[in-house]
Amino acid sequence: MLSAVKKRLLFVYSAAIKRPLVSLAIFVLVVLGVWFFAFRDGNSEQEILVVQAGEFVQEVSVSGKVVAAQNVDLAFGETGRVQSVRVTVGDRVSAGQTLATLAIDVLAADLRAAEVDLEEARKEQATLVASAYRDILSEGLAAVPGSSSYAVTAPEVTGLYNGPEGVYKIRIVHGVQQGVDDHELRTFGLETLEPIDVPSDEPAPLGTYGLFVFFPDDLNEYDETTWYITIPNTKSSSYLPNYNAYQEALRTRDKALASAQATVSGLQTAIAERTLRAPFGGIVTAIDIEVGGVAATNEPAISLIGNDTLQIESFVPEINLSLLRVGEEASVTLDAYGAEEIFNATVAAIDPAETVRDGVSTYRTILKFTVTDPRVKSGMTANVTITAERRQDVISIPQGVVTSRDGKKFVRVLVGDEVVEREVTTGSVSSLGSIEITSGLSSGDVVVLSD
Repeated sequence: MLSAVKKRLLFVYSAAIKRPLVSLAIFVLVVLGVWFFAFRDGNSEQEILVVQAGEFVQEVSVSGKVVAAQNVDLAFGETGRVQSVRVTVGDRVSAGQTLATLAIDVLAADLRAAEVDLEEARKEQATLVASAYRDILSEGLAAVPGSSSYAVTAPEVTGLYNGPEGVYKIRIVHGVQQGVDDHELRTFGLETLEPIDVPSDEPAPLGTYGLFVFFPDDLNEYDETTWYITIPNTKSSSYLPNYNAYQEALRTRDKALASAQATVSGLQTAIAERTLRAPFGGIVTAIDIEVGGVAATNEPAISLIGNDTLQIESFVPEINLSLLRVGEEASVTLDAYGAEEIFNATVAAIDPAETVRDGVSTYRTILKFTVTDPRVKSGMTANVTITAERRQDVISIPQGVVTSRDGKKFVRVLVGDEVVEREVTTGSVSSLGSIEITSGLSSGDVVVLSD
């Protein structure tokens, strides 16, 4: 019997050695909680297990490769002669930095000319639009009396207005200065200014925005009268034609500028397709072009990896996918440093779509190292053990001990000197091959392992 016990303990120890990532505490628990007894009845021998609650672990073990979080093979969008290569392998570059260019002499000249044309179009169209708008504001202006009792002729408004829309309020005030009759024009609303002397035979300036007002009757007849001038005068017969002309000027401007801008943008795009820029900060890992040589469209020219933390790319078989969750912890060993050097990581992402590898459906999984370590290099082979579940005080027994019949599950239990079948309810199966017993067994129960 002692020999059988030693052999069984040796098997448990061997299983632990084959799983170096299983904690020593689990092994000790197994040794202390599992006692094998042999008793004979004639030539019969039985092995038994004393049930003890302990740690229940679910692990997924996969291989993977260390890769850069960002990596790209850059290619030109057009075929052409290589004019410059501004980096070498191993250089660190920043996002947006120019790495190489194709010959763009003709395109650059065309772009400069197109930019000049665009600027001229902007100025020309701005002048035309401003003129059309000024016509709306300036034509058909009228002075409306503040009272219907005025018998005097309404003042005449002339000039080209270049101010904001609004309403002028003007008032004529009669005074005497140095024995001479004097008439002053006072303005309010759009502008509030110092009084302006009104000449009797010519227009007086109305504010500072280019308008003038003329009083056709004797100035004395305008004493103490108030007039309102609305800009623009939407009631005039010229307003609608001028408004339509202004809208047409806007449409013409937009078309002209869009055409000129399209020419500029097309040339800029053509030049950009002949310029390689770094899409992110990183390190140049390969250069496949030479100055003076011809670069083909969409053929890799310069390769780049990002400066971000390195990560592990692994492909998890479909059978293990249900155990994985983003954020789960993982232990990683790298072939370069052996099984004794452990690197910690977490699951960062799991692809929603499968990747078929060697005829097997797998799911690309990305793991992030929790600590940046300069020893880790892109391309290293990684061995990953992901801890999918870890629970304490769980009763579990070897999976093979459980039998099924009529949709129910049973284990054989030693009660006194008698072996009886007991119905149990099972849960998960651990990565160590034991099955969780959720009901039917308690700590201290004796389970018969074999006849």
